[in-house]
Amino acid sequence: MTKEKLDLSIDGRAYTKEVENDLNSKAYALFGSGVGKVFLNYLENLTINNIHAANTASQELSHFEGQRWTVALIKARCEMGRKLSD
Repeated sequence: MTKEKLDLSIDGRAYTKEVENDLNSKAYALFGSGVGKVFLNYLENLTINNIHAANTASQELSHFEGQRWTVALIKARCEMGRKLSD
């Protein structure tokens, strides 16, 4: 029995190259154009482009940072999926 090589992914988990490429291709298919791209832009405006007040509680900031990380991850996977399709 041979073990497949696992590579560390941008999300901190380890996947085979095939799984990584599949995830990136699917992200690009969903969010790379049309309504998906518009919706991803909406999520980016809600999270990454949002500025929070100086008195925002640290628990809330942690939650907001998790949201930003998730949207940034989707955007990064879309870009990698785009490169795969070129």
